[in-house]
Amino acid sequence: MSLRLTSRSLLRQAMVSLTLLAATATATMAQAQTATAAFTDSTAAGLAGTRRVAITSVIVSFQASVAGTKAGGSGMLADKSSAQTVLAMTDMDPVLQEAIAEQAYAKLKTDLTAAGFEVVPEDEVRASPVYGQILKLAAIPNHTQYGNALGDAMLVSPDGLTPYLAYAAETGQWQAPKSYIGWTRAGGASITPGGPSMVTTGRIWTLPNLEVQLAKSLNAHLVKAYYVVTLGEATVTKKRTLGGTHADVVDGRGTASAQVGLLADQTHIAFRAPNGNAKWQKIPMMKVAPAKDGDVVVRLAGALEGGSDYFDISGYSSHGGLFNPGADLQFKFNATVTDPAAYRKDVDAMIGAASESMTALLRP
Repeated sequence: MSLRLTSRSLLRQAMVSLTLLAATATATMAQAQTATAAFTDSTAAGLAGTRRVAITSVIVSFQASVAGTKAGGSGMLADKSSAQTVLAMTDMDPVLQEAIAEQAYAKLKTDLTAAGFEVVPEDEVRASPVYGQILKLAAIPNHTQYGNALGDAMLVSPDGLTPYLAYAAETGQWQAPKSYIGWTRAGGASITPGGPSMVTTGRIWTLPNLEVQLAKSLNAHLVKAYYVVTLGEATVTKKRTLGGTHADVVDGRGTASAQVGLLADQTHIAFRAPNGNAKWQKIPMMKVAPAKDGDVVVRLAGALEGGSDYFDISGYSSHGGLFNPGADLQFKFNATVTDPAAYRKDVDAMIGAASESMTALLRP
């Protein structure tokens, strides 16, 4: 489902005009896809010490906003106006999301078993004092409103498995949140009470060491799974027409397309080995790079695309100003899921395909 808006700004005059175009819907059905996986700076040889695994974190990150921005340039003749399109899904069904997270957890256990691993029972993991230390250091609430390099996101885990985020140095720029709908405060802090922030995820530098300790005590590789469910895309264009002695005119157009998908590279499974690096893994900090929050990491190597026909989109355009800070031309779209069953079927299938592909690389 896609929707387009246009807006015009008359510079040097107080007059403005806004136009809302009729929605143009283009439905896309989910197609059968082959998931591909790859190692991130590691190999399966790093898991040779034991075939036991202990799952400590499964997080499904549901993208809640994305944006397209055109900023003004520089120089005497530059276009000083700016335009931004935001696509958001502010109304999310927590029951639906938790059901997806539960299925992701169950599928992970099934696929790890099929790959020849023994999955340590949850009670044995929870009984470890070191696991308690990990949660005290890094745990976040379930259904946490936060963000990432794309925009706002809702972080959801299966019931009974307390979520926690990786040390920021092992996820780099991806875990530095952007916010377009106010789910993070100034300084990158979640609005969810007890939620994470750029500061807290950057302070938990002892987390990798605790994970190695837990892996040693259980004689098992510690496993964390992270799946990023995308929302679609938002684009914006702007054109400035010089008016000479008259007002310059800036035309803007914002377009949003809602289509569910599973993001490559950040969707991954990380394994912290009993004999692993007790400090932390290094990744490039100058770009958004695949996460490496373990000694062995497998990731989804290509994005998966689901359907769009179960979304509905509404939108409006406005101008920035004193009481509406931000871009000069603003296009805001909101997506809602009209068929939760079809949405869940797509997401379950994509996560399942990614899980099978990633764990297949780990077979002896």
